[in-house]
Amino acid sequence: MERMAPAGVNAAQIEYWNGPAGDRWARSADTQDVMIGGLGMAALDACRIEPGHAVLDIGCGSGSTTLEIAKRTGSAGLVVGIDISGPMLGVANKRRGDAGLSNIRLENRDAATHDFEEAVFDRVFSRFGVMFFVDPVLAFQNIRKAVKAEGRLAFVCWQTRTENQWMEFPFGIALRHAPPPPPAQPNEPGPTAFADPERVHRILSESNFGDIRIEPLVSPLMLGDDIATAVERLIQLGPTGRLLRDASTEVKTAIAADLTEELPPFLTDDGVKMKGSVWIVTASAT
Repeated sequence: MERMAPAGVNAAQIEYWNGPAGDRWARSADTQDVMIGGLGMAALDACRIEPGHAVLDIGCGSGSTTLEIAKRTGSAGLVVGIDISGPMLGVANKRRGDAGLSNIRLENRDAATHDFEEAVFDRVFSRFGVMFFVDPVLAFQNIRKAVKAEGRLAFVCWQTRTENQWMEFPFGIALRHAPPPPPAQPNEPGPTAFADPERVHRILSESNFGDIRIEPLVSPLMLGDDIATAVERLIQLGPTGRLLRDASTEVKTAIAADLTEELPPFLTDDGVKMKGSVWIVTASAT
């Protein structure tokens, strides 16, 4: 698919997800789904999608959740997957074709600013796709207008970096070899931007959602079948990946060596696993 030109309030995010980061995530779509698929399923169950529903999948990425929603809505329903990343939507489009599902529409748009038709969706869902809004209140207000009365919103988002072993452990090792990042700006868009449940509640309340519930979920995440695969993924993902975005090969090699030495305690019979901590957030359009 075509790549969006950076524009509007989310221009920096559009540029990021249509650059090398978007390409990297598109290439690793299958392994990403193995890692976070269970967390997405928990949020999907909380969304209470039924046959015949019209569903908006925000930040649908490479489309695995979009395909699952399409199966849940059935042929009488519709799922619209929306994302700013052209590379990942390209994967989603191929997956849609391979699955032969006709009740999916993919849109390369910014959910924060797109001019949605009013009151068309029974459900709104997102798997780690809503933490990157520059102005989340305006974004959710924009999304809210597209939801029918008595509609439902559900999404999953990360808790703090320190609560997520898969983030904190490699980040600490990376700091042995790379300078620390500049201090993050308050509420800066990013993976852990919705880590504070009080902030999430406030955003949704100000966006005219009600019956807001934020429940914790802690689950082991599969990082790879073996240590070498896990090392490769940990260097690319989350805060560590952002820290090392412009790091030299020598620095990355040194960090990989340390991770290789220190990951064996996390190796199980099934592969390398570390703790992941998320919030399952639900709300109603009242």
